[in-house]
Amino acid sequence: MTPPPSNVSGTVHDRIWQHAQAAPDTVAVVDDDGTTLTYRELTDRADAVARDLAWLDVTTEQVVGVCWPRSVDGLVRVLGVLRAGAALLCLDPDWPEQRLRHMTAACAVQLVLDRWYGLRVLDVQQRPAAAVLPMVHGPLCYAVFTSGSTGTPKGVLVEHPGVLNMAVELARIFQVGPGTTVLQFANWSWDAAMCEILMTLTAGGTLLLAPPAVRGGGPDLADLLRRHAVNVVTLTPSVLDALPTADLPALRTVVSVGEPCRPALVARWSTPDRQVFNGYGPTETTVAATVAACTPGADVHIGTPLPNVTTRVVDEHGHEVVAGNAGELLIGGIGVARGYAGNVAATAARFTTDAQGRRWYHTGDLVARRPDGALDYLGRADDQIKIRGHRIELGEIEHVIAELPAVRSCAVTTVADQLVAFVVAAEDTDTAAGPSTSPAPDPDHLPDLVLAHARTQLAAFAVPSTAVVVPALPLTANGKLDRDTLTAWAAARIAAPSAAAADAPAADATLRMVLQVVTHVLDLPVDPDTDFIDAGGHSLLVAQLCVALSEAFGRDVPYLTVAMHRTPAGLAAAIDATTGPVHPHPAIGGASSTRG
Repeated sequence: MTPPPSNVSGTVHDRIWQHAQAAPDTVAVVDDDGTTLTYRELTDRADAVARDLAWLDVTTEQVVGVCWPRSVDGLVRVLGVLRAGAALLCLDPDWPEQRLRHMTAACAVQLVLDRWYGLRVLDVQQRPAAAVLPMVHGPLCYAVFTSGSTGTPKGVLVEHPGVLNMAVELARIFQVGPGTTVLQFANWSWDAAMCEILMTLTAGGTLLLAPPAVRGGGPDLADLLRRHAVNVVTLTPSVLDALPTADLPALRTVVSVGEPCRPALVARWSTPDRQVFNGYGPTETTVAATVAACTPGADVHIGTPLPNVTTRVVDEHGHEVVAGNAGELLIGGIGVARGYAGNVAATAARFTTDAQGRRWYHTGDLVARRPDGALDYLGRADDQIKIRGHRIELGEIEHVIAELPAVRSCAVTTVADQLVAFVVAAEDTDTAAGPSTSPAPDPDHLPDLVLAHARTQLAAFAVPSTAVVVPALPLTANGKLDRDTLTAWAAARIAAPSAAAADAPAADATLRMVLQVVTHVLDLPVDPDTDFIDAGGHSLLVAQLCVALSEAFGRDVPYLTVAMHRTPAGLAAAIDATTGPVHPHPAIGGASSTRG
């Protein structure tokens, strides 16, 4: 299916500089520390970076690295690289050196703008196979690496025409323009960040850079959105599930990306003045390929293609399937990337050309086309598991459990030939439409409710052996569900569940709850004097701990409180000191039920 084409020409940085000429004093970017740049200031500083790169003979198609924390200064470097005509590769300073070396080598990076070391000139012995990949639609805009969950991370080479098409069309759909404030939440190494940045600045909007303290979502992120009157956010369902919806009057567009969006999430975030969208698109098709405007109470689909994007649904032989039948989704059009840097074989395997000369990316995702052309996402073609001879779709089990009103979110994993469901309880007071009239679920009984519901909807072999209530699901740095951590949780639950919380003094309900929550966040047994940082905690886990504690105690536990009081005993004392001893929800993070 191909939508009507749009008239898109030029580059993203051309559009940004046009806004700087038309409205130079409009605020382009702001951070939570109060640093603000107008479009004139932003483009002037980026021009200075571009002149430095030109002096170094940087040319079109050359990939330049930017190793910089998310900041206004970092954004200046990002735009300076594009303005110089080079292609951008964002490098996360927190990543292991070996991974960064692989990325720079695969893209033949010779220059890196580094926050700590200034301009670094790398020794590149020879250009990799990426250099022989032919131009498809236009010059290279950026390279971004996939997660590497199936092996060595692959660098996707994305061209300017597809990036501009994505930015212009999403700004139109999400109504981004002058006077609109858009949250920049995604890690810069993830392609969603390119969408947030370029969609906003090409449309003349204002970009709010999220500080590290809110990366885990939760009350701190909600406070940021409230204080800066943010209008548009793009977040994963995992982050949205942990984010309070109350008192966000300026927020009018919520875009769910990166993971399947559920009807309960749409219902929770929709209001008469707020539209929820479900966005879909692999990195290899320039961030977004399809978008759906979601309706509360209706099934959630992934929508129809953007202008200049084409989709096909095919069987295992490559033949188009009829509407309603499942098949693999192929994506064509202007957004299809050039290929994988330094990996001609992988490019040939996933990017194909048909007899008419049209180029297609094979997503590996199963979909079915509706009569109206919209696509239903059915899961990954390779996401099946086999337990005791039965093929099982984890997504199907998760969908069934998520139907329960008492469940906000869930994830299912397998370990030792057993299925384990992790669920986050719904809150009765946290909906966009206002308080619910139904009582909050009792975490002690929720696991039994989950398993009983699963037995009525699933074959016996697909019913989880155990259901566990947790304060929040684990997330990766990109805000997606961390399935590796989930599997570790399941192994710990089945092998030897931690008894630390149960061993806490019976009179200290606050400490018992803190021990339960810290145990689940760290996935380690802890005692009252365990130092959270020494036990493996880092900034992202601190943010997740804030979310989990806030959910468990029903009130805001600030990031600073967790950072300053690093033991469960210290945290419990700090929480009690705010308004006196509290009565946390019973057994959040510890309740479980095992299938008999």
